[in-house]
Amino acid sequence: MSSTSGLQLLAAASVIFLLGVSPLALGVSGQVATATTTATPIKHVIIVMLENHSFDNFFGAYPSGSESSTANPLGLTVPKNLNELNGTPALLQLPMYNYSTPDPVEGYDTYHNDWDNGKMDGFRSNSGPQSMTYFTSAQLALEWDWAEEYGLGDMYFSSYLSETAPNRLMSLAGETPVKADYGPPPSIPVNESIFYELSQAQISWSYFIQDVAGNDYPLNFFDGFDSYSQHVQSWDQFYSDLASNSLPEVSWMSPLGGGAYGVDQHPSYNVTAGEVWLLHVVDAVMNSPAWNSTAIFVTYDEGGGYYDHVPPPSLDGIQLGFRVPLIVISPFAKENYVSNTVLNHGSLLAFIDYNWRLAPLNGFVADSNIPIDFFDFNSSARAPIVLNESSQFPIAPQTPFSNLTYHRTGSSSLTLAQAGGGSTTSGTTPQLTQFLDSNLAYVFVVILVIAGFFLSTLRRTRKRR
Repeated sequence: MSSTSGLQLLAAASVIFLLGVSPLALGVSGQVATATTTATPIKHVIIVMLENHSFDNFFGAYPSGSESSTANPLGLTVPKNLNELNGTPALLQLPMYNYSTPDPVEGYDTYHNDWDNGKMDGFRSNSGPQSMTYFTSAQLALEWDWAEEYGLGDMYFSSYLSETAPNRLMSLAGETPVKADYGPPPSIPVNESIFYELSQAQISWSYFIQDVAGNDYPLNFFDGFDSYSQHVQSWDQFYSDLASNSLPEVSWMSPLGGGAYGVDQHPSYNVTAGEVWLLHVVDAVMNSPAWNSTAIFVTYDEGGGYYDHVPPPSLDGIQLGFRVPLIVISPFAKENYVSNTVLNHGSLLAFIDYNWRLAPLNGFVADSNIPIDFFDFNSSARAPIVLNESSQFPIAPQTPFSNLTYHRTGSSSLTLAQAGGGSTTSGTTPQLTQFLDSNLAYVFVVILVIAGFFLSTLRRTRKRR
């Protein structure tokens, strides 16, 4: 290598060093993870995680309106649900003006008995007869409308066959130190969470709760989270950020914590109260400058003891929990699309890592399928479909289905490992991986500086000769 080439390399390295770019922000592709270098046109991700409903409980009769009806005049895509079953267990469709049920019996052992090693036949005897109920468009017109106009995942599973706490921790860290609703302790070091990863990569984020003066569950499970307390903001701040076009790149809009009550749809709450809360969130995004670059992922932490007929698979030796709804709302979401991709809460973390070109948070996230098939990035952004509290199901398609350029059902098996991120090796902790990512990069810069010094000295020596 010539001395001139060496000096050029030194100059490039010096620019990186002087700019103070975090090596972790370089991601799997070696590009700085900023809003201008995302892997997709999505510049804002918003995750809304509600409470305790299985897929069959909310979408078991979709889009017919009831399990016994086959009416589908618009020809909407039918997901894998109760409509395909013959001789189903004794299920009860809730009457039109019933908006809640008693809370099914919950618990780690209860859910495993419901599951019955994949037989899916223990719900009535363990979680109770209320577990065998299901809602229809009479209660869930808004969520059914979003499923019709955007994307619905029918193979999205909670990440752990248990209750809320472990599943919410899996959704934020891809791991859980608890197997049921207890704790902390034990806790998760915050530097094993998505929060740490985003901060190190200089990607803006906020966790929005009703009132920052209220409780911060489940953030209280993260040891060291106090150093990120400025990222916990109120719902009011979320709406303010939207209006001022200053929404963080990654946001959690939580109906749980911060003193929130009655809007997370946990039984026995009125499900329409949570649906109206969600309507305000979605409509605010649609009416904001952020709409054209946003993906909203709406899901549920766990099935709550409600019946679902699809046996959950396992991933990396972890038994996934029951299916829960996933609705993907975005100007790039395929219309009336049903994704058959096997997904879990780790898949949302995988999407964040993929989109911002980050290394996988951990092995579980690396091996979770990325929900990429929901999107059509070959077309321009779709105009928003703004609903209101009186919206009924179904609504007219935004684009006639016959004019769509893609299939309205499909799947993908893309993971971060396949995308170039690779899995963390067994026994290698996220902290060690991040340490190596950052410190080796700086060692490389130091080596370049030393090499440049010697090359420069050699050049001056030759000139004197």
